[in-house]
Amino acid sequence: MATVKLTNVKKIYDGNVVAVHEFNLDIADKEFVVFVGPSGCGKSTTLRMVAGLEDISEGTVEIDGVVVNDLQPRDRGVSMVFQNYALYPHLTVYENMAFPLRLLKGDKKMSNDEIYERVTWAAKVLGITQYLTRKPKALSGGQRQRVAIGRAMVRDSKVFLMDEPLSNLDAKLRNQMRAEIILLRKKINTTFIYVTHDQTEAMTLGDRIVIMKDGFIMQVGTPTEVFDKPDNLFVAEFIGAPKMNTFKCNLVKDGDKYSVTPFGATIPVDGEKGELLAKKGIPSQEIILGVRPEHVAIAKQAGPGTIKTTILVNEMMGFEYHLHVLTEDETELIVRIPTLNLTEAERAELVTGKPLYITFEGKAMHFFDVNNETNLLYHKDAA
Repeated sequence: MATVKLTNVKKIYDGNVVAVHEFNLDIADKEFVVFVGPSGCGKSTTLRMVAGLEDISEGTVEIDGVVVNDLQPRDRGVSMVFQNYALYPHLTVYENMAFPLRLLKGDKKMSNDEIYERVTWAAKVLGITQYLTRKPKALSGGQRQRVAIGRAMVRDSKVFLMDEPLSNLDAKLRNQMRAEIILLRKKINTTFIYVTHDQTEAMTLGDRIVIMKDGFIMQVGTPTEVFDKPDNLFVAEFIGAPKMNTFKCNLVKDGDKYSVTPFGATIPVDGEKGELLAKKGIPSQEIILGVRPEHVAIAKQAGPGTIKTTILVNEMMGFEYHLHVLTEDETELIVRIPTLNLTEAERAELVTGKPLYITFEGKAMHFFDVNNETNLLYHKDAA
């Protein structure tokens, strides 16, 4: 078993600067949990408190039911991979991976044969067997990161901690290494805590995602939950690329039916969203409406449910267009349109300065309180 439990964990630096506030989280055995958020949100600090590299100001960290607050990092049963590879340049790949095993003392001390067996096993899993005799300077960035991961793997730790391990790699290598981490997780089948600022990494890697802001947990959930049911406006805008379009408008209740009035249009709220609004009895009010770019559609013609815009920029992404459009009250929105959905004539119309009518469906909308920015339908304290 390799469970991790953080209870009311807090980090306070000199000057009463609170970096992490009342962090509570239970991580199950063999679960892959990702901490994600903007720079300075406290995600790396939290990871380092689990590792024992930062003192815990308040609260407790438990690994397999044992409080580890006062244990040294080497005694916690964790391995850590950092953003920088931290490899010894004068040692070969083999010796870099064997280094933590050679430091073991007492009953844990390993023979050379045992060390060789464990290092070659990790090298085989990571596909770096052919590099074992090389020095780090003879390796690419992706290969060095594999060595750093291998050095952590050989320790056979209860928990695997990774602090932005891919951020120093270029985009192509990052995508490749992300896929390799998914495969690695299946092979070693241990508990992972992974820190990143990249929401794509979080969505593709995590069983659950912990989204943080200013030291607070904003939401914990599966990738599907945080994307489809964001707890608040911050989560809604942070998860998804391009980010969700958000703007103020009125939510209008007429009996059990609802509609919204963005930019002079009247669009009915149908499907599950309309049913939930009625079930909760949410009254007419000003709201912040959210619609993801991929859920905005080009309207065939003007009508009461359409919004007139002007194209500012057309970003051709290959498989899709990202259209930056401007409404008549000068609100900028993003529309994401798959290229396969358009004829050549329609594509020719998507140029700067051209008018464009857009619309969206009720089932694609998200409704946020204008005062506290919580989701009116899915926030835990919503009516």
